[in-house]
Amino acid sequence: MHKTGIALFVYNRPGHTEKVLNGLEKNNIDKLYIFADGAKIKDDKKKICQVSDLIESINWCETEIVESEKNKGLANSIVDGVNYILKKHERIIVLEDDCVPSEDFICFMNTCFDKYEKNKQIMNITGYAPPIKIPSDYPYDVYFSYRSSSWGWGTWKRAWQYFDRNPAIFQEIDSSKSLRYKVDRAGKDLYPMLKSQIEGNLDSWAVFWSVNIIKNDGLCINPVESRIINIGHDGTGAHCPKNERYNVALKTKSYEEIIFPNNAQPDERIVKNYKDFMSESFFKKVMRFCINKIK
Repeated sequence: MHKTGIALFVYNRPGHTEKVLNGLEKNNIDKLYIFADGAKIKDDKKKICQVSDLIESINWCETEIVESEKNKGLANSIVDGVNYILKKHERIIVLEDDCVPSEDFICFMNTCFDKYEKNKQIMNITGYAPPIKIPSDYPYDVYFSYRSSSWGWGTWKRAWQYFDRNPAIFQEIDSSKSLRYKVDRAGKDLYPMLKSQIEGNLDSWAVFWSVNIIKNDGLCINPVESRIINIGHDGTGAHCPKNERYNVALKTKSYEEIIFPNNAQPDERIVKNYKDFMSESFFKKVMRFCINKIK
């Protein structure tokens, strides 16, 4: 069995799902695990059936479809699916139904997996490159960050063992200046996101994953050229209101050799740009919320 299990999580967006599947077909994969969540409300059933027809019609690779009769929600669906696959594989690549991959996405992910297989500090790989400034003298094709991204991402079984959704981690951060510093270094939005999650105002597994990576001094890999575009910022996503801020150009060239850094050490210029981008994004959301509340 292949080391890497490839998973797609779908719900009620047939148009988005079709674009993701078209991208995956170009990656020439052998097998795809598909996790389909059940209807939350009656009105979702028609679109869920359309998605079901799409995934049942896949004839370009082997599929294993896991359908949920009840609605688990995004967080539980992904955590259950990742756990399921990592019982069978050593590594996993995860796509949601709004993350369209480049034709070399899977190759990029597996090359990074192979490169950092034995480096336990590397805990997350993503194909998405946020539109931040990369210094002109930066010579590599990937960079290290303290921040994980859940848009076309992957990890190892060895790293996922640290995933924990225990709310006590919030108190840990509050009582440790060094841990709070590390969390804020990855983006000023993470702490309030975690607080919102624990208070029941957010349904996110990803914020726990980000914080647990930070807690365990892990590093994440991002590409300089994005292998993922997120098409969910059209107002249809669970957590993504209409927004063009995260738009990027998808890498279109066929696979080329990846130039890796000599050492697994973040470039602090990129760390700052990443942090500023994510922090600014969060504070803009807060300002919009406050303005709408005043109105």
